[in-house]
Amino acid sequence: MELEMRNEIQQKQVLSQKMIQSVRILEMGADEMESFFNDMAESNPLIDLEKELPDSGEDFKDRLEWERQNDYQSGDWYSSGREEENREESIPGNDGITLEEYLMMQLIPLCRGKYRKDIFYYLVKSLNGWGYLDTDAGGLAKELGLSVVEAEDYLFKLQCLEPAGIGARDLAECLQIQLMRSYPKERLALRIAEECLELVGKGKFQAAAKQLGEPVDAVKAAAEIIGRLNPKPANGFSNQENLQYVYPDVFIVVRPEGIEVRINDISDSRMKVNPYYLRILEDPAAEEETAAYIRRKLEQVKWAVRCVEQRKTTLEKVGKAIAEWQRAFFADGGGLVPMRLEDIAGETGMHLSTVSRAVKNKYVQCSRGVYPMGSFFAGTVGEHTPEEVKRQMRVIIEEEDKKRPKSDQKIADALEKKGIAVSRRTVAKYRAEMGIAGQGGRRCYVSTETG
Repeated sequence: MELEMRNEIQQKQVLSQKMIQSVRILEMGADEMESFFNDMAESNPLIDLEKELPDSGEDFKDRLEWERQNDYQSGDWYSSGREEENREESIPGNDGITLEEYLMMQLIPLCRGKYRKDIFYYLVKSLNGWGYLDTDAGGLAKELGLSVVEAEDYLFKLQCLEPAGIGARDLAECLQIQLMRSYPKERLALRIAEECLELVGKGKFQAAAKQLGEPVDAVKAAAEIIGRLNPKPANGFSNQENLQYVYPDVFIVVRPEGIEVRINDISDSRMKVNPYYLRILEDPAAEEETAAYIRRKLEQVKWAVRCVEQRKTTLEKVGKAIAEWQRAFFADGGGLVPMRLEDIAGETGMHLSTVSRAVKNKYVQCSRGVYPMGSFFAGTVGEHTPEEVKRQMRVIIEEEDKKRPKSDQKIADALEKKGIAVSRRTVAKYRAEMGIAGQGGRRCYVSTETG
């Protein structure tokens, strides 16, 4: 084996320390920015940290009502989509957020008019572990010093929230709320919830049919619909002690004239240079070594400020592009549409990696809650989003013969007839995410009940 030496010329892109810092700042979330400012102040004696708040005009009030008045909306939202029945198509996941926070997010916007936040908060804090309210309008009126009509109005607003069934006084009312919202045409199911829920719950379909004056098969079909509902709407939310808070980086506000996007700089500490050190630089008698040190530290501050401003500009451009692309979600209360990082890169004229870093570790606060910025990048199955595929799967499963439910492959075949090409494995994955049992678990056997 011979050893030899050769000269080669290679081109390599090496990131300087400044560029590395710029990339890291772009990836930081709002909470990390605060830590960054504190670290900079500790390592650079020229920096004074100064807390600044934006102007307090109407725009600021509209955008930050929840931030100024309470800390309920600071809860973090993880995962790309909430997979609960009747809700999966519209709102990303709620893992990590408490029920109290989730409800207050929806109630705070109502408090600009005749409704009082303290009363809503009292109602939310009064919910039991299942999400029920163990009192009626009369009791609430007495406790809160309201008229019965006012108490009923507050209670109605609470029961209009998601998850459906929240604020019900008992199981029957919880199911009725969900039926009226998700299955308004299923009158028999509603009658069962109102009149003979206990009989149906015990599987006494013939007795329930006799009481209702309806065919047994119709009662069984209505019971299946009730079985899809959630008897414990508070399930699935985190306990307060396990909650980890995050801070929104982007605010998206829908106005009559359009969608407005603003960047969160409320809690940012502004880096100011202590004028004492600037005076030293201007002093001809200052030692050169001292002056050189101050100039070096001053350059660090200037670069960090430029990086922070660039982060804000980049985040604003990306936020606006996302808001426009997902306009149906923010402005119309609809679901997400397919959107890729490449799409936003094309809209903003930025490199794909820049968009990826801008989205990383960021959260968006809008009228529907606080979401990870990345959750708005809805993947696609062909030309369809996973949410669309799941909606079609649910329709297929709801319409199947309950005595002979479809296998995952049969569901995939049915989807293909609708123009949605997915594999059996994908069907099984989505079905599990939706909380729907497999073929055997959905089979309804003929009852041998005699009364």
